[in-house]
Amino acid sequence: MNKMNKVGIISLYGNNNYGNKLQNYAIQETIKKYGYKVENIINTPCLNNKENNKKEVIKYFTKAYLKKIFCGIEIHSCVDKNDSKEKQNAYLEFNKYINNSKHFFSFNDLSKYDEYDAFFVGSDQVWNPIYGGLSDLDLLTFTNKKKIAVSASFGIDKIPKNYVEKAKKYLNKFDGISVRENKGKEIIQSMLPNKEVEVLVDPTMLLSNDEWNVVAKKPKNYCGKEYILCYFLGEISSNKNEKIKDFAKKRNLEVINLLDPMCKYKDIGPSEFIYLESHASLILTDSFHSSVFAILYNVPFVVYDREGKHNNMNSRIVTLLEKFELSERKYNEEIDFGEMMNINYQNSYNILEKERIRYKHFLDKFLRVI
Repeated sequence: MNKMNKVGIISLYGNNNYGNKLQNYAIQETIKKYGYKVENIINTPCLNNKENNKKEVIKYFTKAYLKKIFCGIEIHSCVDKNDSKEKQNAYLEFNKYINNSKHFFSFNDLSKYDEYDAFFVGSDQVWNPIYGGLSDLDLLTFTNKKKIAVSASFGIDKIPKNYVEKAKKYLNKFDGISVRENKGKEIIQSMLPNKEVEVLVDPTMLLSNDEWNVVAKKPKNYCGKEYILCYFLGEISSNKNEKIKDFAKKRNLEVINLLDPMCKYKDIGPSEFIYLESHASLILTDSFHSSVFAILYNVPFVVYDREGKHNNMNSRIVTLLEKFELSERKYNEEIDFGEMMNINYQNSYNILEKERIRYKHFLDKFLRVI
């Protein structure tokens, strides 16, 4: 049996959020178990298309060079200049767990990546046009090597018409496609009715708690008091906030709102995020990956619809809740947080074991166990 020596992963990059980094790490570690060298190809939106805007490219690298000179930030280090130094350092620390490629400086440089034996696209919203997805890099237009999509997501319910023909042409050339949401399967099969598409779990669910604990880290100033963890990427109304505070007061629970500018944990990285998720008494969120880690760590949770600018990104959470028979975890105005504190995940864990087997069967077709 021939071994593929090197695998390249294309995912979102420079997207400084916990879920993006954690899924990237998870798919890397999952493929490594097959015995292959794995490298994450740095994905820069202004560079990953054939029709590059030269001014944008020059602007990007000029800013990156100045950041390196004046701030000590490497061009490929993936931090947000608007973040505090502490948060930047937390992400840089986690980034050490991910084997990133060297930066490429033009789309033509991608030809050097033919050194890989296969390319894996995913997971997360790698095909979301809002984030620069469906680019030539994301669709692997530059190579004839083996192409596999792993739990890839569009993150939206419908792709814009101007992307359809390109997506149809290049997705048809993929050797295997798995997506994270039912809606993603619908999108692809509306363009390619005969294309086989599997709906698989997010790769973060492929690693065990013990494997996640290896990279988890207790935050500074952690006092050990019981708490409700709030992680809302969208907006949340004052009425909903008050309901949370009232319940916390009744139960003598601290409220940790990670996106509150006054939160003592606002500058944590992905490692500390795992720790806080795993030790919470209750998780309230509109985040897909926050929900995933609640399930993995047997923590009660409630999912809110995402409100605000990106309120069309709820399909992935709906798929998650339906798949694991947890639809009652969806927030409504009559919800009783006290009742939500009680949960039996046994049925969900039985489903998870089956989903992990399905994922392994999918990967086996392309990676072959050595």
